[in-house]
Amino acid sequence: MIKKTLLLFLSVLSVGLISVSACSSSNATAKETTNYIPLLTELREMEQQKSVFDSNLMAENRFTMKIVPTAEEKKIAKQHARTFEVYLGNGKFFMYHLLNQLKEQDLPVELAAIPMIESGLQPRVHSYAGAVGPWQYMRRTGKSLGLTTTQTYDELYDFVETTRVSLQYFKYLYKEFDNNWDLAVAAYNQGEFGVKAAYRAAKARGVTNFNINTVGINSYAKGYVKRFHAYAEMLHHPERYGIKMPEIKNRPAFKRVQVAGRLNSMKKAAELSGASLETLRLINAGYLTDRLETKDEHGLLVPSEHAGRLEQALRNGGNSLSTQNGGARTATTQAN
Repeated sequence: MIKKTLLLFLSVLSVGLISVSACSSSNATAKETTNYIPLLTELREMEQQKSVFDSNLMAENRFTMKIVPTAEEKKIAKQHARTFEVYLGNGKFFMYHLLNQLKEQDLPVELAAIPMIESGLQPRVHSYAGAVGPWQYMRRTGKSLGLTTTQTYDELYDFVETTRVSLQYFKYLYKEFDNNWDLAVAAYNQGEFGVKAAYRAAKARGVTNFNINTVGINSYAKGYVKRFHAYAEMLHHPERYGIKMPEIKNRPAFKRVQVAGRLNSMKKAAELSGASLETLRLINAGYLTDRLETKDEHGLLVPSEHAGRLEQALRNGGNSLSTQNGGARTATTQAN
């Protein structure tokens, strides 16, 4: 699935640059060095134009769980292939951020399957049990992980914030279960303390090969891990299931724009940026109303192609907008 040509060329070029530096350190000039800059810039731009699914974020070495799906899990993958395509379409604004964060945190790319299973990559999903958001947290669990809710903003719906805490939580679970990803995934679904109790009981029985069959997790969690394996398999080998991956560019889909004290209406932001109000509401699902005033500095996520226009509009009309919209704290966080 992964297109390796550009990556190979970049590797060869890097070796060439090192060789030039080593062999001609006494003769190299600034002019000779800068000759490479336009080429490297062009290669970076080419990489950004690629689909994220053909980028180094999805390279073979990023699939570190080494899952070998069972016949049952392959059957689940076949049954869910069309649903998988729909979920990827839902996540067109979120997939780059998710894959990029997994790489930055040095976590397996397979974990991208979790919010697909949980919510179909839709930020405002509610479960019958009361879990909410793209990673489907119960409110008590979300609070324990540091996600806050106010009258104007709910971080449980915020894709960026919930992804950040979820990846940290998975790091913790992986360590707690002695580097066993299947038990970490089961604990995410069933609950950390129930699986810990079952894990300790299995150790007391003398179990040495820990998996979902030897550790006494509940049947729903077992099914969840199997579904996780199936989705990870589809992510790794979509061609085996006739899955057509959507065209999602290998670059940030949104940028966080500083709006505090300058703009407090999402409708006005849509008007100034040219982005659709529906899109702004989707990628800023944490805002509970049209008003952008919040206790914390959340700013406004804006599609990358529209962010510059909004920033220019705010610069041009900053004083009048600030007077009209009232004071709020200035946002400084930049989304990746």
